[in-house]
Amino acid sequence: MFDVVERDGKKVVSAGYPAVERLIDTEDFTEINEAFGKAYEELEEIARKKRGLKKGRDAKKAARAIENVMALFKELLEIKYKIQEMVGDASSKGRKRQ
Repeated sequence: MFDVVERDGKKVVSAGYPAVERLIDTEDFTEINEAFGKAYEELEEIARKKRGLKKGRDAKKAARAIENVMALFKELLEIKYKIQEMVGDASSKGRKRQ
């Protein structure tokens, strides 16, 4: 499931999603926010204009999917921060014992 890959001269554990991993590492969501924002606006407009039609329902589903992806990114960032905190706590405990 996980692979060890070399990135920037360091060996790191990878889940096989380098684009998502890079996004979480850099925390630069500018490009994706712009793309998702534009798509979301277009989908909302389609949903409003095509109310009750299959196209409108599909647009609402796609907009919900964008919301879910953004929620997943938020959760991944929270996990990253928790891991960093745990690593920081563990390294500070190790220094106290020496």
